[in-house]
Amino acid sequence: MPQSFALGPSNEELLLLTNLLLDAAYGFDGLKKQRSAGPGQLEEMVRISGTLHRTSLLCGQLLSKAALSDAPTTLDGREAVALLCQLTEATTTAAARAADTISALAHDDTASAGGLLEQTRAPLSRAPSAVEQIRAALLRHDGLLYAQIRAAREGLSPGGKTVTISDAQRKGLASLARGDGVFRERYGIREVVSPLSAHVLPTTVDALVTKQLITVTPLPEHQDRFGLRLTTTGVQALLAASTRRVRSVTATTPAPARTNSAGPAVARR
Repeated sequence: MPQSFALGPSNEELLLLTNLLLDAAYGFDGLKKQRSAGPGQLEEMVRISGTLHRTSLLCGQLLSKAALSDAPTTLDGREAVALLCQLTEATTTAAARAADTISALAHDDTASAGGLLEQTRAPLSRAPSAVEQIRAALLRHDGLLYAQIRAAREGLSPGGKTVTISDAQRKGLASLARGDGVFRERYGIREVVSPLSAHVLPTTVDALVTKQLITVTPLPEHQDRFGLRLTTTGVQALLAASTRRVRSVTATTPAPARTNSAGPAVARR
């Protein structure tokens, strides 16, 4: 009987995380535009500090959910967990540094306040885009699980020769494996519009079509849109590439460094 896992982070939770990060970013922008320190600046910094603490708490909760879910069972799922870990560390650091900025503003130490403000903001410079990377990695993780279920349902053999694909093509197949992929051609612009976090380039779609790994079917209700679905060959190529990729990562991971002390070996990551 397959092992049962807890549910991982939902799209709604990731959206809330994005909104909190953007709220803090807009607050920092507003503080930077103010030419002089004053009560208003202190009040805004206190508000931002509260947002950062809520963001740090939410990051920690989502990290725990991801770790308890089936995410660690796939390469893309582990990437999502690692990104969430980095984001949790960044938001926790920013929340801690916010206290120093508040203290400087409260004691009219304008000379230090500006530098401390930048130190508080620095860990979050790429935070909103990191959430989108997490969402995309979880989408690919789900896609691989869908492909495994489909392979079992259709009795596809895991062995045998499969089409060789690049990592970008592997990610493209995983992003589209749920069967809800939609491609749009309009006014000379070609793009994958569904799933929203797929981020599959048109050139990757063309390559997958050429290799007969996906089918492109016109959608009757939309003249400029086409459904994207993995073929049997595409499912087999995705599963084979995912297995090879895991083996490659394992083979290139350095062995833990051993010491001469009586204590346990320590590996730096």
